[in-house]
Amino acid sequence: MRNYEGPVQARNRCRLVGLETRTCMTSIRMNQLITSRAFSRAALPSLLALLVALPLAAAAHAKLERSSPKDKARLTSAPKTIDLWFDELLDEKFNSIQVFPSSEAAAKSHTNYVDAEPKLDPKEKTHLSVTLKPLPPGKYTVDWRVLSRDGHSAPGRFSFEVLPPK
Repeated sequence: MRNYEGPVQARNRCRLVGLETRTCMTSIRMNQLITSRAFSRAALPSLLALLVALPLAAAAHAKLERSSPKDKARLTSAPKTIDLWFDELLDEKFNSIQVFPSSEAAAKSHTNYVDAEPKLDPKEKTHLSVTLKPLPPGKYTVDWRVLSRDGHSAPGRFSFEVLPPK
């Protein structure tokens, strides 16, 4: 059997705790509703569905499907652009791509070889590209961060190498 707390007892408890009466009473009513058996039976399926959906929502970030150049590619000539394709539609703005020597990966600032802002393909909103300054032979890291249309931001990184001429 539950202890019933009437409105007078609840108001007195609110005063003892030092809470505003209206806020405290609302909190007490919500607590009584949540602990009621009818609420528990009605809410259980919804809570289970929420628990199942949470991992799916966490995985809703845009994932890189492919890139040009590919990760760990060894190129005989330097690329003029970096092209990235994702599994979700991207936002028009708030996307970034940086290309810098891999030797600077741990540094706070990088020599960025990107020539302009990344452009979203107007016909294929999952394709992001950026033009590059001329790259000398060496190993390079590509850092990217995209914002998908659902509002999730996702970062990523891959590398490639431009081989010296023979």
